[in-house]
Amino acid sequence: MRDKRIVVLVEVALAVALAAVLNMIQARLPINIAGGSISLTMLPIAVVALRRGALPGFAAGFIFGSLDLLLEPFIVHWIQVFMDYPFPYAFFGLGIGLFSSPYLKRAQGVPAQLMTASLIAAGAIVVGGLLRLATHIISGVVFFAEYAGGENVWIYSIVYNASYLVPSLVGTLIVALILLPVLATARPVRRSTAG
Repeated sequence: MRDKRIVVLVEVALAVALAAVLNMIQARLPINIAGGSISLTMLPIAVVALRRGALPGFAAGFIFGSLDLLLEPFIVHWIQVFMDYPFPYAFFGLGIGLFSSPYLKRAQGVPAQLMTASLIAAGAIVVGGLLRLATHIISGVVFFAEYAGGENVWIYSIVYNASYLVPSLVGTLIVALILLPVLATARPVRRSTAG
């Protein structure tokens, strides 16, 4: 049991580190005044959440979101800090992690079940992405209403946040659907004791 916890902690740490590296490779849109970029940052969080469940997914997201705050802060209010940094990623990981059990049952089964596992993974990533998007939208409405000008603040926040989150989510989804079947069929290499 202790060894499994250590493996999970290591996977969460690796996911956070990979997310930080992927966060450095990003495309910024000219309309995104207060931040937001297109990247594959969510990919490692999605993978650890599917492989290890809701709590490790939540933890990986929360830790990465906190790290992102240190790397690229844009602060207007102390509550906004949570709404734009740790919570969106944490809810992303949590939302995906809730699908971990049905995903793992099919991903570790016969090859014919890998298609079902991929569909579950796709649905999980979309749910996690929608939770992250909802958190950013609420933050936009509450803390960035002045940027909307004369527009409806809800429409402004939805369009603004979707402009970078939807492409990031689509990229994450595509790469995850390529990567997850490979990870599901991978087996550890055993060392030879002869020597």
